[in-house]
Amino acid sequence: MPEHNTVSMPEFTQHDSRISELLDFMHQITDLQALGALAEWDQNTAMPGGAAEVRGFQLAALQGVLHELWTNPRLGILLNELRERVQQGSFSDADRGLVREASRHYDRAAKLPRQLVEEIARVQATSFEAWRSAKEHSDFARFAPMLTRTIALQREVADRLGYTETRYDALLNEYEPGMTVSTIDRLFAPVREASTSLLHRIEASGNTIDASCLQGEFAVEKQLALCDRLLHAMGYDFSRGQMAQSPHPFTTSFTSPYDVRVTVRPLVNFLQAALMAAIHEGGHAVYEQGSSPTIARTPVAGGASMGTHESQSRLWENAIGRSEPYWQGQFAAVKEEFPYQFARVDITTFVRALNKVRPSLIRVEADEVTYNLHIIVRYELEKAMVNGDVAVETLPALWNAKYREYLGIEPTNDAEGVLQDIHWSSGFGYFPTYTLGNLYAAQIFHKLRAVFPDFDQRLASGDTSFMLDWLRDHMYKFGAIYLP
Repeated sequence: MPEHNTVSMPEFTQHDSRISELLDFMHQITDLQALGALAEWDQNTAMPGGAAEVRGFQLAALQGVLHELWTNPRLGILLNELRERVQQGSFSDADRGLVREASRHYDRAAKLPRQLVEEIARVQATSFEAWRSAKEHSDFARFAPMLTRTIALQREVADRLGYTETRYDALLNEYEPGMTVSTIDRLFAPVREASTSLLHRIEASGNTIDASCLQGEFAVEKQLALCDRLLHAMGYDFSRGQMAQSPHPFTTSFTSPYDVRVTVRPLVNFLQAALMAAIHEGGHAVYEQGSSPTIARTPVAGGASMGTHESQSRLWENAIGRSEPYWQGQFAAVKEEFPYQFARVDITTFVRALNKVRPSLIRVEADEVTYNLHIIVRYELEKAMVNGDVAVETLPALWNAKYREYLGIEPTNDAEGVLQDIHWSSGFGYFPTYTLGNLYAAQIFHKLRAVFPDFDQRLASGDTSFMLDWLRDHMYKFGAIYLP
């Protein structure tokens, strides 16, 4: 059992039989969802590529069972009875959050036929393998047919769920409830302008930063050992977690806070990729591990939204992981794992290298100034795909054109261009949550520094437990009981 101060943990009411019955439904559903997440973890980390088709059938069968549970008439009756009832003072915030989230999932499932849900699961499994092969061979044509099918399915989902202005609104709402294209456009416009202006000023400054210490030859096993140490230092609990390698770094939770896993993708010639991935995914993971065990096996366990989730990955990766105080406490681990490469490198040189601003092709390796421009490229393209404004075969050229426009550079092949991210193998609407996460993270970081005037000194001592404890107590433990 994870150690938590259960005295102040959120609790479901014990006095209402309807809440108890609803919890029975939710426990069964989330247990089955955990098995689906386990199958997807296996596909990303260990499953042979030749098993993709049968894995698709397995996941489709599971999604069919889940759809049947979510659309159970008795569940609908329960939720109808509870929606108004839980607003009474005798019910807890956890009860209200549970009913809200269960209702959202129930309403969604009621609008989507079982056959569609099963087909999406089958396509996602085979689409992932098509993407992996296409990226490996830098050949978009290998992925295009599956992407075309994914677009068609996601459009059908959007049409069935309903929307006010654009199809993309319906998909965006899946990841960030209540968010719309009009709001995103209003938020992103000043971000794009400020990022572009700052990038141009930096480029015109003539200042140069030597980032060569991050390039060279770094043994994968040593990189994994260093990632392990950084995750431990963040407070990631390996007794309830695991680190593996995958084609694209990610975090998954089978049952928060009990089983939360991360992956990284070490590059032999570029150390920063694995370091930042470990801290980024570690941010996701400690958020999930901080969810209260009292709300486990329910839809309110884990993160409040994907924008909120990305706020934690970006908070730890950027506000913490790119700061000199943090590395004053952690740089010794880098030197111990790579004594030859860093024998003559000091902390200031290392941190400046981590923060070097330059237009780059790869999103996950981008600096803070240019990162949001990478997101805006993806947002504009996937919005156009979903709304039917672009043809799939034109995507590589459109991608390259937007990189020329926003970053002044152009990919030389599909692998470093349109195929670099895994996301479009499963659907659309996620990418904007990265920039939303950046905006949320800045506000949370401002609050942390106000709460802890000696923030930098604590980080420099190698201690991150003070901020983790605060985040757990004020944010993590509540899961999705409260929306952002």
